[in-house]
Amino acid sequence: MKKLILDCGGVLVYPRLGDWTLPFGMAKILGPERARDLHTAKYLLAHRRCAQWLDESRPMKDVEDERRVRREYIRAMDAQMNWGLTEDEIERLGDDFTDNMDRYGFFDDVKPWLQRWKARGVALGVLSDAMPSILVLLERYGILEDFDAAVISTQVGAIKPDPRMYAAILEAMRAEPGDCLFVDDKAENLEGAVAAGMKAAQMARSDALPAQMWDGPAVRDFQALDRLLEA
Repeated sequence: MKKLILDCGGVLVYPRLGDWTLPFGMAKILGPERARDLHTAKYLLAHRRCAQWLDESRPMKDVEDERRVRREYIRAMDAQMNWGLTEDEIERLGDDFTDNMDRYGFFDDVKPWLQRWKARGVALGVLSDAMPSILVLLERYGILEDFDAAVISTQVGAIKPDPRMYAAILEAMRAEPGDCLFVDDKAENLEGAVAAGMKAAQMARSDALPAQMWDGPAVRDFQALDRLLEA
């Protein structure tokens, strides 16, 4: 197996606040009184009502497109939560999400293993349901350069397990499905990869366990993934 395709969330990165949708500086920008609403039942219900703004299958050209969408999401949340946000606060929250890369952390084994695989001639790809700022994050932390191709859902206009996602990364890597091992934390995405003709393995890190395990191969870290890759 010479081609390795990795999901991003749960495989490469994790949300440092425990929530993929929160800007890192949200509590500070909201202030103590309004920040107490975060993670309450009211907040979760409001997020459910406003989640269409965070649709990662929506085509986007760049981070500026994402920034506008993030602000509309925050504006809709404000209407639900009665926070009384000013336009300046809405803009700051949108900017914080797209520009403040502290919202994500990398798992400790990511950088060393990407470099080892690259040195061994393994072709590496990223396939992620994500908005454009994720590519900025990967580039800023010196990760993007280790990959031969990176495809995100807002480029394709679809999310996994839509067959178009797997076709896009295969085309970008000029790869045959049977030569690729795809790694994701979500069972349905792995099943989509298998349907596309790929091998697949679930990433089940001990500090980021998937909501659902699948019936195929599973690994807990990149060292175990390397053993599977070699096998």
